[in-house]
Amino acid sequence: MSEEHEVEVEVNEVEVNEPKAKSQAQSASESVGKAINSIMESLEAALTGRGNTVMVRVNDEALDKLDMLVASGICSSRSEAAAFLLQRGIESSEPLFMRISDVTDQITTLRQELQEWVHQKK
Repeated sequence: MSEEHEVEVEVNEVEVNEPKAKSQAQSASESVGKAINSIMESLEAALTGRGNTVMVRVNDEALDKLDMLVASGICSSRSEAAAFLLQRGIESSEPLFMRISDVTDQITTLRQELQEWVHQKK
């Protein structure tokens, strides 16, 4: 009789955990879907209007990452992979670029004020 009780407990535990497992699987699937969408958006942004050429030297680690993107089929060339990674870096550094923009605007304003002041004193 105690064996039957143990079997019942095991079956009940499986039934209780099954919705949780489905929820975790659905959550993981949604996360993967979001990551893929994010990659596709970054890739599309990186490949739009690529009329500018930049030559850059990279270390072995960076080259390996570029090659991984090409080998996985995410990017079709090292150039495309580099553009993709640049775009992702720009997107993730937006607060930095906003701060740089604010400070350079202040510097430009101060430079103009100084030049005006000097011209008035002549």
